[in-house]
Amino acid sequence: MQPPLITNAQVIFQQDLYVIVPAAGLGTRMGISESKQFLKIAGIPVLARTLQAFSEFGKSTGKAVHVVVVTNEDALDRVAALTREYDLDIVEKIVIGGATRQDSVACGIRAIETLSRVPGPLDIVFIHDGARCLLDQDTIKKCFAGGAAHQVCVTATPCKNTIKSVVPQDTAEAKSAEAPAGVASGDLLVEKTLDRSLLYEVQTPQVFKYCILKEVSEKAQAQGIQATDDTALAEALGYPVHLIAGSYRNIKITTPEDAVIAEYFLSEKL
Repeated sequence: MQPPLITNAQVIFQQDLYVIVPAAGLGTRMGISESKQFLKIAGIPVLARTLQAFSEFGKSTGKAVHVVVVTNEDALDRVAALTREYDLDIVEKIVIGGATRQDSVACGIRAIETLSRVPGPLDIVFIHDGARCLLDQDTIKKCFAGGAAHQVCVTATPCKNTIKSVVPQDTAEAKSAEAPAGVASGDLLVEKTLDRSLLYEVQTPQVFKYCILKEVSEKAQAQGIQATDDTALAEALGYPVHLIAGSYRNIKITTPEDAVIAEYFLSEKL
């Protein structure tokens, strides 16, 4: 049985929304020399499209939206220019990130503490990939509803594919005469097939009450806990993480194929 998802986008918006946007992708897998955040999708840079979604949310709901963009040092001026060009006044600070995503998010948390409107304990903080530029308003509203109701939430979609866990092929076995034909040293072997009905692919936004995000980040740093997923830190520290029904269109622009798919999705709306 699949776990229940937060699907109701109707909520009384009481808290402010803070958004930390990690945007330091270098575009290596895109095969481009510049940051993928500046790659244009249907004529608009990836990062601009991402930020426009939050700007639209603020305008449509009347909510105050406070955004911190975390990027690399070389991109600071270019991100600032982008926010001016596209009239993105929701971006209140642009800061340099760290060596890892986790470090960069920590930089973002410290930055929102220096804004003119400092977040209260129950204000809602999204962490959203700068490269997820197809974020829709319904998903943002469901995330806000989830953040109002729970301490930690994550956007996710049911896994479409069959997933198998694997183990390394033992070198000695691979070299033995009894090893199956075609099995070479270092090959991976299937350990088991996982129950797809219980598997979800995690996206962003990842959603926290501010007091919980701050505590999770500080404790993870103090205890040396590392994770590539922000809510995984909360899991490691014992916080329940609730799922929010995401969209299969909320893709992350990582490869050239992703850019083509994003262009197609946008063309369907024209």
